[in-house]
Amino acid sequence: MFGTFLNLILLLTAINLSAQVYPASRYCAMGGTGNALQGVEGLTSNVAGIGSMTASRAGIYHQEHFLNTDIRTQGLLLAVPTKLGVFGSHISNYGIKDAYSELKANLSYAKRFGPQLSIGLALNYHQLQLREYGRNQAFSADVGLQFQVKPFWVIGARVANPGYASYDYSAYSVIPVIIGVGTSYQFHPNLLITADSEKVLYRDKVDFRTGLEYKPISWMSFRGGIGLNEFSQFCGFGFVYHKMILDLATVIHHRLGLSPQLLLAYAF
Repeated sequence: MFGTFLNLILLLTAINLSAQVYPASRYCAMGGTGNALQGVEGLTSNVAGIGSMTASRAGIYHQEHFLNTDIRTQGLLLAVPTKLGVFGSHISNYGIKDAYSELKANLSYAKRFGPQLSIGLALNYHQLQLREYGRNQAFSADVGLQFQVKPFWVIGARVANPGYASYDYSAYSVIPVIIGVGTSYQFHPNLLITADSEKVLYRDKVDFRTGLEYKPISWMSFRGGIGLNEFSQFCGFGFVYHKMILDLATVIHHRLGLSPQLLLAYAF
């Protein structure tokens, strides 16, 4: 019981420090960047990132926050391209089992307009559950866009919760309003560089993050990144075997410690 109480205190401290759940493993390993990246992981960052997908993909991920705690994130991802655009869904749960839970489920849609522009929309359901205090629910929306300036250069922007949706006053947690911009640049067929800047409206500082992905061979990737606001380091790697994808990432927070994440995905 006492251990759960300490974990809950750490959880609430982490919420104040980061005001976010990290994106899926590939983006997470690249400094938590994702505003200008494409793929099913866009469901955890800029939803416009799924707009360029040509094959369906499903994935599951798990993250242990700060290792020796019971704080975890689990998530499911699904994106399906159609003639009308790309439809997706993302379900995630963040918290401590039987003590604190933040559930988020969304339905997403993204469409590519010509060879350069992608626009996406996500409709979100939020459920906050705290033992002894019951449940709280809310609905929000996210919007995003990406523009391919050159075949090797993409810029992106997103706004999470532009309608300022919130839980009622009995809930401790908030649904943040986030404004983010970013860019990705393919310096070499084997080297991708990313940079994101994001502002959470109730915080004073602007967060800046940068990352890279190096692919020495087609089926293996090495990734790394840095976040400057609440200084954090990120690293990870990925493997592709036929239609299976395995991505690993670790967040290194200078005060809270390590947060490893694993994602398994399948293309079909």
